[in-house]
Order: sequence, then structure tokens, then C-alpha cells
Amino acid sequence: MPKSLSHVVVFTDDLESVLRFVTEVAKVTTVNCYETEDVATLFGWPAELGAAKGAFVGEGPGGLDILEIPAQLRDTVKPGVRLLAVVNRDAAAAGDAARAAGFAVRGPFQTTAATGLPMALVEVAAGGVAFELVQFG
Repeated sequence: MPKSLSHVVVFTDDLESVLRFVTEVAKVTTVNCYETEDVATLFGWPAELGAAKGAFVGEGPGGLDILEIPAQLRDTVKPGVRLLAVVNRDAAAAGDAARAAGFAVRGPFQTTAATGLPMALVEVAAGGVAFELVQFG
């Protein structure tokens, strides 16, 4: 069973600046850069914008999943924390439980993690905060 957050999904308007800060100043050394085309499904960004650049920074619990906002969306999508991710053994069942408990739920979605492995996720809003129930593998 989950005991803590896995990672935080953060939107930025300058991926290189954030990466420079977390590696050079904050001294977080593990950085896995990636591109994803799943932003249309996951965040509602127009599919025609193509892939978004991102980076997973850190190891294990407490990592940052930093995703760069496409230039065309920077007037409408603001930088900041987007999702608090909690690893779950069955994201779909957890989403069903959240829905049954009266929470707003989106998903489940199937995507690919920064590691290249399959990932399922469900977004749940609780008290104005967006959570990601995520299942790896």
C-alpha cells in the first residue's frame, strides 16, 4: 500500500532553466529527459502541438516530473505544480473507489513512463488539489 507521494508533476515555461537550477544549485543529480505525445489525452493540450519535452529528476519517492508547456499554450497554461503522484497497485480500482466516494475522477489513462515502461494513471481532485494515482508496469 502507498505510504507517501511518489513524485510531483510540475509544469514549466522554461525546462532548461528548471533543470539548471535543480542540478547546479539544488544538486539533484539524476535527470532522465524524455518527450511525450500523451499530453493531449492527459492534460487536454491540442494534439497538433505534438510532443512535449520533459524530464524526471531525482530517484524514488520525492522525484520531480517536469513538463515544459508548449509556447502556444503559455498564455493559458500556467507553470506550477500540476499533480501529486501516489503509486498504487491498481490505479483503475483506486479511481473507481475515488469516484464512488464522490471525488472528481479522470481516467484511467494508459501512457509510458519516463523510463519507457507502461504506466496507468487516474487523476483525482480532492479539496482543489489534483492527485495522480499511478501504476507502473
